[in-house]
Amino acid sequence: MTKDLGLALLYARVSTQMQVNDGMSLDVQERSLIQAAEFAGFTRFELVREEGRSGKSISGRPALTGALKRLETGDAQALFVTRIDRLARSTTDFLDIVDRANKNSWRLVLLDLNLDTSTYQGRFVVTIMSALAEMERNIIAARQRDIHDDRRKRGVVWGVDMGPKNKTPEEIRERVKRERALGLSYNKIAEGLNRDEVKGQNGGKWYPTTVKNLLEMLE
Repeated sequence: MTKDLGLALLYARVSTQMQVNDGMSLDVQERSLIQAAEFAGFTRFELVREEGRSGKSISGRPALTGALKRLETGDAQALFVTRIDRLARSTTDFLDIVDRANKNSWRLVLLDLNLDTSTYQGRFVVTIMSALAEMERNIIAARQRDIHDDRRKRGVVWGVDMGPKNKTPEEIRERVKRERALGLSYNKIAEGLNRDEVKGQNGGKWYPTTVKNLLEMLE
């Protein structure tokens, strides 16, 4: 009896309307993906088409983001893609997907790189890539902390002395800083400002994110 490996999502993408209309690129990708999934032992698979979408950013591709959500919730167990540029055009997006596959234990197969995370070679490559992604995030975070520390030492206030100028009145800025120092959450501070009919920087309502952003600018 053949072991059920779960559901494999076969992701195919074309970026131009011409490719969408003639269907050739999608058909070629899908035939290769079906063949690869069957060779890998999958008896259940589903084609996921992304038509007329650029690979510049994951956020602009609803079919891919939907597929990734299904993989992370356990609705599907593998993602097959013909080429790395069909999956991601930026190193950041690619490493993010690799990291998510590693953390959530779903199988990623890239035909052009002969990368399959079900093999020990594939897992080794993914582990290295995930470590590089984590190191890059830590370096960026450390750099930002150094920048903030340097500004504080020099008495420079972002949004006042440099950067985009914040138009929030001084008394409101002080109120927000004071309430945060007393331990109020971003949500409670926003609720209080809205209750007192205090207008936000652009004349709108206050939200936890706008309170957080204001405090970060005042650091």
